[in-house]
Amino acid sequence: MYPSAAPRRLTRAEKQEETRRRLLDAAARVFIRRGLQAASIEEITAEAGFTRGAFYSNFESKEGLFVELLQQRVYDRYRGIVTGTPPDLSPAESLRWVAEKLAEIYRQDESRWLFALWLECLAHAARHPEFRSLAATFWSGTRAIGTGQIAAAFKERGAEPPIDPKHLATATIALDIGLAVQNLVDPDDVPLEIYPPLYELLFARLLDGGARRSRPTASRGGGSTRASRRGGRTSPR
Repeated sequence: MYPSAAPRRLTRAEKQEETRRRLLDAAARVFIRRGLQAASIEEITAEAGFTRGAFYSNFESKEGLFVELLQQRVYDRYRGIVTGTPPDLSPAESLRWVAEKLAEIYRQDESRWLFALWLECLAHAARHPEFRSLAATFWSGTRAIGTGQIAAAFKERGAEPPIDPKHLATATIALDIGLAVQNLVDPDDVPLEIYPPLYELLFARLLDGGARRSRPTASRGGGSTRASRRGGRTSPR
């Protein structure tokens, strides 16, 4: 019987990445139990099995770790949804598809604590003005993901967005947060099943309207596109 090979030793970079991962995982558990304000660096490092030195070798502050945790866990999920949208859908259909996937994600237990951290970010920013610029980096990143996907959806179809895609992304995020908060505290009255139809009702007309306005029309001498579809007949002037 041949002896088993010795496990490969991690490189220094791999060890540091493993340390960061364990600190982030531990911080998530502590933040859920205690909240951002009450959580301490000592509690986080103890949960991860490290010392304060390991913490400060990877993060500048507790707040910085918190925002990175949100960015890592939330961005991955959100980006996975929007970039996975089927390419053959219209802008309105794409938005409904995203809403359906969001509803599926919110049914998962892990998403519940991620959303709790999301709310913790808002509450801490409201109480501590000095935290707002750091929190803004998370929210701007979330908007950027949505903005890019919305702009791409219109461009792929040769359509002109009716408003700045960034503003549309802001509106969809606002709706998402509002529905998620109400579902969290009153799931019977605000079920996750209302996500897709509400998204479609509120945004489909806006999205499809932009697509309609971008369609080329025939020259003045040749009559309107609609007239062409009627066999070339135009209304008398």
